[in-house]
Amino acid sequence: MENQVTQLLSLISALVSLTAITFLAYRYSARRPTVSRAPQVIPQIIPLGIGHLVGILKDGFHYLEHLAERNKLPLFTLRILTKDVHIISSPDLTIAVQKNPKLYNFSALVNTMLPRLFDIDSKTMKLASTSFELPGSGNGDLLLETNRIMHRCLGPGPSLEEMERVALTRMLQYFGELSKHGAVIDLFAWLRTVVTVASTEAIYGSQNPFSRRPELEQAVWDWEHDLTRLLLAPVPSIFARKGFYACSRFVDAMIEYLEWRGHEEGSDLVKARYQAGIVCGLSIPEIARFEIGSIMGVLVNSTPTLFWLLIHIYSNPTLLADLRSEMWARTLWKCNQTPESKTCSIDVPNLHQRYPLLVSTYQETLRLHTHNSSSRMVMQDSVLAKRYRLKAGSIILILGATIHALPSLWGEDADQFNPRRFLKSTREEDKRKQHPGAFRSFGGGVSLCPGRHFATTEICAAAAMFVSRFDMSPVDADGKEVDWQIPSMEVGRITSAIPLPKGDIRVKVGVREHMEGWEWSFGFRDRVAK
Repeated sequence: MENQVTQLLSLISALVSLTAITFLAYRYSARRPTVSRAPQVIPQIIPLGIGHLVGILKDGFHYLEHLAERNKLPLFTLRILTKDVHIISSPDLTIAVQKNPKLYNFSALVNTMLPRLFDIDSKTMKLASTSFELPGSGNGDLLLETNRIMHRCLGPGPSLEEMERVALTRMLQYFGELSKHGAVIDLFAWLRTVVTVASTEAIYGSQNPFSRRPELEQAVWDWEHDLTRLLLAPVPSIFARKGFYACSRFVDAMIEYLEWRGHEEGSDLVKARYQAGIVCGLSIPEIARFEIGSIMGVLVNSTPTLFWLLIHIYSNPTLLADLRSEMWARTLWKCNQTPESKTCSIDVPNLHQRYPLLVSTYQETLRLHTHNSSSRMVMQDSVLAKRYRLKAGSIILILGATIHALPSLWGEDADQFNPRRFLKSTREEDKRKQHPGAFRSFGGGVSLCPGRHFATTEICAAAAMFVSRFDMSPVDADGKEVDWQIPSMEVGRITSAIPLPKGDIRVKVGVREHMEGWEWSFGFRDRVAK
């Protein structure tokens, strides 16, 4: 008995000693500074930094997303030619980058790309990089001032509202033509024309070069298609021929527009950008080259977003019915039916409040289809989030699609389309606070898209009008109706945050039953657009 007690006391003593040692070890390790290290470098089959370059040229951001999925690392490095490119797929590291905009700089990276993208010479870039002063804006170079102008003119206020009115009024004309006789159309091609003309008219006014030169619509997509080659090919005029000459056509049209003083009849946005260029010392041809960058983001992302939004709505009969119920119930206050006329208006200023399911469906479309990256240049040797050593001159890419697919942020159905995901929940257990780095469709930090308000209103208002007025069904090459299928997406593009669909998507569009004869409009705060 005594021996058993002795053994028990020895065991207890050993357990107490082990617990004390474990506790002291934990306290000691907790006090030690975190050891930083260089991110893991992902090997490549083709050496000399060429293998990953080939992958990006072939598959665009899908190549990077595949690497992120395969390696399951919050941050890893690719050696591409002579550069280290750090790929981030962690929302926490994303916020750490955004909190240090001077150390992880967006403008410095843009400055290195502009000459190749828009064929801008060194003299022009030197002028654009020289600090100057505009009344009410303070000091800054042309890129900084352009960013200020974009946020000022495209933020909530009279300038934005006027642009929205012009764009939606122009769209209404296309919807009116479609309602007269219905048609079988290539949906993406039709939407591309509608969005291109409406958006550019909102910016450039009555002398809109895209209305005067319809070929510019295709030039935008030729340029976007060749963007990777424009950035990386040794001689862009040869190896990125379509994109290079598409840029030239746009510049020629913009020179003509500015020389004819077309900007004086345009939006506050184009007037302010022109004035900033003049104060900076740029000539009209030089201003024209910078203008192309400002318009591309509007066109290459809004069109595919509206396309995928309509596809998801019409391919889901329950969602389509619910949206129509929401729109009709909340639009009735501006609808009027008499023996002489039937009129109805979409309430634009209160879209978010009146059509929450539509806005949630739009946000879910962005979440599921965004394949963009936020980019930064590392300005000096640093340690990111006390963990990763990054060298000056290296590049950071934050993968939006990978973050949008994380179950830890979006739930176990993160890979599925849930149109109600962004609705405000009334149940306490569902009110999870969204991580500030979770939603990447408009970027974040200093590079947060200034055009997000314009794009959201334009796309959601257009979708509300289309869904309220038209039935749509897919057809085959012979015009025979077929079942809905979500089209596959193109890969290899790096400018479009929202990928394009593969091939022609033919649909039959006609006015809904019992909707014949209705006159539709967009309603604004002080007027109605018909």
